[in-house]
Amino acid sequence: MAELPSPLIDLLSAESYAGEHLPGSVNLCVYETAFIDKVRATFPDFAVPLTVYGLNDSTLETGVAVKKLGAAGYRQVQVLPGGLEAWKLSGGKIEGGVAVDPVSGRYEVDTTMSMVEWMGRNLFNRHLGTVELGSGHILMNDGKLVGGRLSIAMTTLHCADIPDPVLNAHLIAHLKSDDFFSVDKYPRAEFVISASIPQSGVRADEPNYRIKGDFTLRGSTKPIDFSALVAKEADGGFTAQAILELDRTLWGAIYGSAKFFGRLGQHLVNDLVYLHLKVVTKGRPTV
Repeated sequence: MAELPSPLIDLLSAESYAGEHLPGSVNLCVYETAFIDKVRATFPDFAVPLTVYGLNDSTLETGVAVKKLGAAGYRQVQVLPGGLEAWKLSGGKIEGGVAVDPVSGRYEVDTTMSMVEWMGRNLFNRHLGTVELGSGHILMNDGKLVGGRLSIAMTTLHCADIPDPVLNAHLIAHLKSDDFFSVDKYPRAEFVISASIPQSGVRADEPNYRIKGDFTLRGSTKPIDFSALVAKEADGGFTAQAILELDRTLWGAIYGSAKFFGRLGQHLVNDLVYLHLKVVTKGRPTV
């Protein structure tokens, strides 16, 4: 087997390097904005011959690195053909392999890091803002999401796009009234996961779960389902993100809906409310 050149630069992420890398390589991640600064600190001599490798010949990290290194003044840069995957297929030795035990348990929601952004539309405009997550948890079993419960503090409704404080307060009062979400009667909304279906064959940036459950709003409970991307954090916790479209009228918030009222004119309000949900858990399970 051919001997590996030195110095040899692993261009992939730190997580990838910890899991597996070529012997003797140094990890300088090309995805970092400080990539060139770190290369200069490690190899201050621009004449040193550098060899870089990525995942395989189909991914673009080596081409990006060669371009950046050339522009920075490095005169001798070559690419290891086939990258990490070709080396493994040839039977080459691999270092790393940090063992990661499948995680199980109940992970509490970190309410300071989690968020819900909302957006609603009327005939001529749109409004957007936030509402805070309350207490909640997700359940993991052998590294897979299997359940959970989330609450939303409807009393924290906030509008972010109306600078006039009087008009802003007027809209929030309208949203909190019986016209929409009846916040005095129902200060919390709640979602309980009934099924969580892993999605196979998706890219790392695509939703990897289809989640089903029951959503309670205005005291009414209806089934919903949506796609979500769930990822493990470096501290051992998890972050889940999803974009939802909810038809508010299904929960009795019918103000301005063309399904129920006629000749609304400028008072028409779109039935759909769009939510961007980001749920961050604490790093260790409680049970």
